[in-house]
Amino acid sequence: MPRQKKAVPRRATSSPLHRLTRPPSMVAQVEQALRQAISEDRFPDGKLPTEVELAEQLGVSRETVRLAAEVLQREGLIVKIRRRGTFTRPPRIGTVRGVETKIVGYLQTDFLDAQGREEASNREISALMLQGALEAAGESGFQLIVRRTTQSQWRKVVQEMAESRRLRGLICVSYQEEKILRRLAASGLPIVLLDEDTTVPGIHSVRDDSLEGAVQAIRYLAQLGHRRIAYAHWARAEMNLSRPLGYRKGMREAGLYRRRQWEILTELTELGARHLVDRLLTLKPNPTALYCFNNTLASFAIEELRRRGIAVPQDFSVMGAGGEEVPNLTCHQTDWFRMGCTAMQILLRALEKPKPVGTYNVRLPHTLRVGNTTAPLPSKRMK
Repeated sequence: MPRQKKAVPRRATSSPLHRLTRPPSMVAQVEQALRQAISEDRFPDGKLPTEVELAEQLGVSRETVRLAAEVLQREGLIVKIRRRGTFTRPPRIGTVRGVETKIVGYLQTDFLDAQGREEASNREISALMLQGALEAAGESGFQLIVRRTTQSQWRKVVQEMAESRRLRGLICVSYQEEKILRRLAASGLPIVLLDEDTTVPGIHSVRDDSLEGAVQAIRYLAQLGHRRIAYAHWARAEMNLSRPLGYRKGMREAGLYRRRQWEILTELTELGARHLVDRLLTLKPNPTALYCFNNTLASFAIEELRRRGIAVPQDFSVMGAGGEEVPNLTCHQTDWFRMGCTAMQILLRALEKPKPVGTYNVRLPHTLRVGNTTAPLPSKRMK
């Protein structure tokens, strides 16, 4: 007889489990609570409670409130003004005579990385300059309309703002196109470029003195005994041409020989710092110090050097060139808040004059800050 197959009991089928959803973080919850309160106009005169008060009301830490507020500040929903507080709109104080309206524009250009995100190194500078402009505008009774754009959209957005009949003047931050600026100058609309240079007549500008800051940096490293100093510049070589010019001038004035391969282009990211250190370690003769485009890149470079067993500053000195605050970093730094204030003051001064009187081109100096990332070159390595 044929052998009968043994019946295999069938497993009971179970319904598939549903994917779990993560609850929003505490920062996201606070952010949402603030958004809702702002949309419902629950803050008298547009002023928010202090971080301590909000933390107590919401039952969270002050740090959680601060992180949530930073998100809303980057989006332009709130503004922080030193010694005054946080507002959903800048306070209006005082008046300026002879101006029809009291609205001016502020166009911030964001630089995006390879993933389409804003360059992290620019956020702190941008926030400080905006706070300075907001404070100067508020003290003169002006309202500031803030817009953000990218390089690719700059031309379209700046034309839209310039053609707005509401705006009496415009501050353009970190980007300019000469052809459009000439058109704007011819229109008579007061324009101030912030953190950027221009040679267009009738257009004012305020920026840091990058060239002299770089000269100051090379002079300092040379005084420590360094003779082979490399420079790491942003891969967008067209940005801030003054800094590489200052590096070359500083090397020349210090009587130091400069090699082309000591100037390295890289991104202002951890990956960029990795590529930078790869290049540095292949250079012959090898540099003993590195001057970086900004403090962000300098901090990334220091982390990468130490990860490879290179002691900073005992084996290698690293110096930054302004931007975000990095504790204990040797760098030169300017007052970005003051730059924003100065740009707004120049714009308001231009509005008070019935006819344009000259062009203001202001350069704010850098101050040397000595940290623990640079050291005298050991005598055995001076040759």
